Amino acid sequence: MAEDTPSSNSNQEREALDLNFELRRILSNSYNYVLGQQATQSFSAITYEELANEQIERIEGAGTPVRPNELERLTRIEREVVSLVEQVREIPPDQFILRDEAADVNTPPEG
Repeated sequence: MAEDTPSSNSNQEREALDLNFELRRILSNSYNYVLGQQATQSFSAITYEELANEQIERIEGAGTPVRPNELERLTRIEREVVSLVEQVREIPPDQFILRDEAADVNTPPEG
């Protein structure tokens, strides 16, 4: 009957909790080790050449109308800017509003 005392029950519960905690700690450490090894292997599997080829593909590779490659995007932007500059050059100078010292609040052209 001495084994059923409250102190012996709490000791047994404490030992069971300690064992439970230790088992969880060991499982967690081993699982994390496996995940770490997987991550290390995946990083090791990527080479500089693969990364460079992916970058080249992103820049020069085949694009779609919705997602063009980088060169196509830059070409489109250049074309649009050149077209805009040509349109602005065709506007007669008298169409532009000159700066009025009394009414303008913008920064002066000198800076």
